[in-house]
Amino acid sequence: MSFHCATRLEGMLPRLAISLAGAAMLLALAGCGEMPRPPVAVTWVVGQGPPAFDPQGPPDAVRAALERLLSRGLVEEDSTGRILPAAAESLHLSPDGLVYTFALRRGLAFSDGRPCESGDFRGAIERGVNRLDHSTTPWLLGAVVGMDRVRPGRPLPPLGIATPDPRTLVLRLARPDSLLLRKLALPGVGVPWRSDGGAGGWRDGVGDYRIETDSPGRLTLVRRGARVDLPDTIHVRFLLGAARVRALLRAGAADVVWPLPPDLLDQPLPGDYRARSTPARPVRRLLLVQRADLPPTTRIEARQALAHGLDRGQLVGALGASGTEPGGWLPGGGTFDFPRRDPAEVQAWLERGRLGRSMHVVMAYSADGPAARVARVMQVEWARLGLDVELRPFRQPRPVTEWMRRGGAQLLLLESQSLLDSPAADMAMLVEPLRGPAIGGFRTGWRTREFDRWIAGTAHEPLDAGWAQQRLAEERVALPLARLPWVWVEPSHAPLRHHPRFGPELRGRMPSPITRER
Repeated sequence: MSFHCATRLEGMLPRLAISLAGAAMLLALAGCGEMPRPPVAVTWVVGQGPPAFDPQGPPDAVRAALERLLSRGLVEEDSTGRILPAAAESLHLSPDGLVYTFALRRGLAFSDGRPCESGDFRGAIERGVNRLDHSTTPWLLGAVVGMDRVRPGRPLPPLGIATPDPRTLVLRLARPDSLLLRKLALPGVGVPWRSDGGAGGWRDGVGDYRIETDSPGRLTLVRRGARVDLPDTIHVRFLLGAARVRALLRAGAADVVWPLPPDLLDQPLPGDYRARSTPARPVRRLLLVQRADLPPTTRIEARQALAHGLDRGQLVGALGASGTEPGGWLPGGGTFDFPRRDPAEVQAWLERGRLGRSMHVVMAYSADGPAARVARVMQVEWARLGLDVELRPFRQPRPVTEWMRRGGAQLLLLESQSLLDSPAADMAMLVEPLRGPAIGGFRTGWRTREFDRWIAGTAHEPLDAGWAQQRLAEERVALPLARLPWVWVEPSHAPLRHHPRFGPELRGRMPSPITRER
């Protein structure tokens, strides 16, 4: 069977330093072989600090966007949700669905020229499996033979991963997994790099671009190969604060700004620029995590008191264009019963838990994202009810590691997007594994055996999303405060296409569908 798609031009229209009429003439001549097209350079402004190079690290949106330009896994997901080839050109699936045999593209090479072989993909998978800070890859690839015996920090057991020759990678499963290809399409899952995430800057991948320069606050990416539907050069600039980004926009020196500094849209945008937004899939949320492994939020009474001290409508209003009402939570779970702000309930829960008339906790959040717009509002609301919440803002790349710490703040205000569009995937990120580190990009410290079968993928029936959502409402280990669409700024005359999972898309068209044979 095959995944079918029509080849189409899906690249963005970058800003050119020539007239439209001149551009049309040059491109027409290039099509006739009489004149090459003019070089195209795009400037991508990132409204935060640069992420650390850590290809198998916890999920991070900006790092994922860079990785998708610089390297690729076996397959990838297009903007319609189809799974298409990347480093693999074909796949043979055994009749019982337990053996996946990938054939790599001929001539696949890292940007430094070294051939990329099946052993590089195997090594990338194994490094992701043996992480000590998060267990996302072992969970995603849990159906692979031997994955249930992995213990972080210990030598890996024999896994169902084979490389019979340099162009062939074989994955053997202990049970069928209809979502395996979708999981392999996620950034960081089996994506090869010339070297691992040791000290230093970004490395050589097998993607459409290579790193030309890597300096503080800047990256320059240069196109590899002869694909004319891609920009020749992508200049990435990392700027902190709306004032610096706005100055660049006044000079007309940006083709896209994403993610945005928190206050950029509080004033009209200069010149020809406009803001665009689109829903994310799976849904992105502003999530308040109340750590169940750090006192006093180890106690349900403390979590209930904090939950009843918030006015969700006021928080959504403070987000402006960055957020909307959260609606439901788990897919298929119906409307989430968000606790209403109630001073009497706050005091009742404090008394029930013998927590005194007040309580002190710390809330960590990113100073460069939507959380910065509501953190102070939340602090004021809590203070009016005798709840002392100390704010602790972090700048990139600190949040990525702070959300995974065993200690630290009792409250985490963060952006969250499920790994897969299913209630079991959401629960996997919210329930602390009995062995090993958390799944996804943050820790909740909540341990329970209720959802083991669905998180492990061994249940024969689907997870009851309504029941799971009710358990979340009872425990208050996390609260969805708002939905977060993808929001970016672009010139009005040069619209970008977008990817529902990854946001603004800087790359051109996808390749032809992967051939999946039985």
